[in-house]
Amino acid sequence: MNHPLNVLVYLRESNARYRQRLTDSDDVRYMFCESEDAVRQLIEQADVILGSISFPAHLLSLASQLRWIQVTGAGVDAFLAKKALPEGVLLTRADVAFGDQIAEYVLGHLLAITQRLRDVHHLQRGHTWQPLTVEFLNGRTMGIAGTGSIGSAIANCARSMGMRVVGLASKRGRQSEFEIVYGPDDWGTFLPQLDVLVISLPLTDATRGLIGAQQLSWLKPSSILVNVARGAIVDERALVDALRHRRIRAAILDVFACEPLPADSPLWAMDHVTVTSHHAGLNIPDTIIDFFLENLTRFRFNQTLNGLVDVARGY
Repeated sequence: MNHPLNVLVYLRESNARYRQRLTDSDDVRYMFCESEDAVRQLIEQADVILGSISFPAHLLSLASQLRWIQVTGAGVDAFLAKKALPEGVLLTRADVAFGDQIAEYVLGHLLAITQRLRDVHHLQRGHTWQPLTVEFLNGRTMGIAGTGSIGSAIANCARSMGMRVVGLASKRGRQSEFEIVYGPDDWGTFLPQLDVLVISLPLTDATRGLIGAQQLSWLKPSSILVNVARGAIVDERALVDALRHRRIRAAILDVFACEPLPADSPLWAMDHVTVTSHHAGLNIPDTIIDFFLENLTRFRFNQTLNGLVDVARGY
């Protein structure tokens, strides 16, 4: 290549640490963009994009010399929506330890419910001594829809708490982290046994709206739904209806169909819903940068990239 690789950088998180570590050399030139207008002006020059899920993917049609996109998160659906990805462009996700972070999030919020932490804090503020009857996760059944690296990390964490863990994936099989892995036709068997349903599926055409009124009706009224994947996988209206009529016990939601979650969403005010702002798997800049630089070296020497996405499958 006669000119340095032009890497366009567009991030949802702060650029500061990235700017410190990603500096120009004879081989690479970094173009930091903090607005859609800046992307529009520079994208024609980009050979590589390092971008978050908030990247304006509708501008990819302007990227005439683009060869590779490195996404800073685990999800890549924004780059595949409406066939935005130009033909022949490689797409990689950040294959880092999001699973360990997300597993802590899931178990932490489940413990907050079973150990009644809201009640504990309320009693403490009122200087009230009142022993509480609490519950335990040990012996409960967790079902994880999506048995990849994130789902497997959650399963290991749940098993360490004494939970029984079953999975559901694109095909039936056996995985060491799960007692059994059901297939896509087994929802009617998978869901009724669960005390906790965790969604860790990728968002694809096949999974969009996958959890609807029928699937929610198969859950026990005592069950808890946890979504750490993508909001669009769950029919939000059906979920609100199930919660409102107490057809499921509670929901722990880190992702939503529309983000930020609109102020008028009924989910904000439901006392049996936990709303968090898409932070279950945080992008730690140095971890992402290390992953990207390793892949950049591989890219320059025509080696197989880590975290390569099968575009046809969507993950």
